[in-house]
Amino acid sequence: MNKLGYSKIEILVVIVLLGIVAFVTINKTSYAFAVNGADAVKEVNYLIEIQAEDYALANTSLFEETNTTYISVEDLIEAGYLIGNEDGLLTDPTDSSKNLNDTKVKLEYNASENSVYATVVD
Repeated sequence: MNKLGYSKIEILVVIVLLGIVAFVTINKTSYAFAVNGADAVKEVNYLIEIQAEDYALANTSLFEETNTTYISVEDLIEAGYLIGNEDGLLTDPTDSSKNLNDTKVKLEYNASENSVYATVVD
């Protein structure tokens, strides 16, 4: 340090060191926010299945003729169990151009336990 303050070299060294620390920190923490496409699809399918089970238990008349029936994601959106985007579409988390509204959900009703098991089918 000279009488007038820090030299240009000292300031440059500090800036380089701060840059290295920032680079390492950002690089290490960026993986914490990465979304795995396969996990995102599993989560969306799980959400659809849970909401379909709630929908089916609220509408047991779906099972008057048979214990197995199919509904679409569109049915869940129209009934308010799922919320789509501003166009009313539920999109694939890995490909926003793919619409999931036509996706079918198989519902199996167990009358003795008054329970429903839902499975997303492609």
